[in-house]
Order: sequence, then C-alpha cells, then structure tokens
Amino acid sequence: MERVFRDVGSEYPQIKTQHMYVDALCMQMCARPGGFDVIVTNNMFGDIITDLAAGLQGGWASASGNIHPRQDFDVEPVHGSAPPIAGKNQANPFGAILTAAMMLNHLDWRGGSEIEAAC
Repeated sequence: MERVFRDVGSEYPQIKTQHMYVDALCMQMCARPGGFDVIVTNNMFGDIITDLAAGLQGGWASASGNIHPRQDFDVEPVHGSAPPIAGKNQANPFGAILTAAMMLNHLDWRGGSEIEAAC
C-alpha cells in the first residue's frame, strides 16, 4: 500500500503527501483533529479511522467516500442503516447530508460547498 501511495502521489506533485502508520495517525487525529484534509488507507484501517473521526466530531454519523481521481467512486455515510434506531426519530442526518455534499464537490457540481457551510 505504501508503494502504491508513493507512486500515485508522485503523479500529483502539487499535492503534499505524508505517510503515517495507523496508530500514529489515530494519535495525531486525537491531538490535532483539524490537521487532516484527506486520508488514504485500506479498508480495514479506514473502518477504524472513520469510527474515530465520527467519535471526535460528536457522533458516529459522518461523511465518507472511496474516491479515485480516474475511476468510479463510492460515497456513503459511515453509520450505515443503523437498524437499532430505525423508526425512533434518533438518527442524525448530517452524515448523509455531508456525504451528498462530498459527492457534489467531487463531481464539480454546484451546491456541495454551500451544503457543507450550512451544516
């Protein structure tokens, strides 16, 4: 994974990249949560990191995306379907709303930034 990250990163010299091991990244997220813009990782560590990020922002409903600049992409709120709270008027819609904004921004469609600002 690190080799692929380095190889693909070299194709985008205008973007600053930094490799971190997952334990150090989680510690840095707790110490400086605003210090990250995009995190590139595999699925196993991504699941752990998104759970931490959701907790840091106050709940487990957060935006998430699997995005490749030259291929298809998938965006989804981290919370999934949340069956234990279905029908109880307890779900926080911000994860789904911010995920829609992420998709609009990725597609270069208008409105994504305005949605983020409104949240």
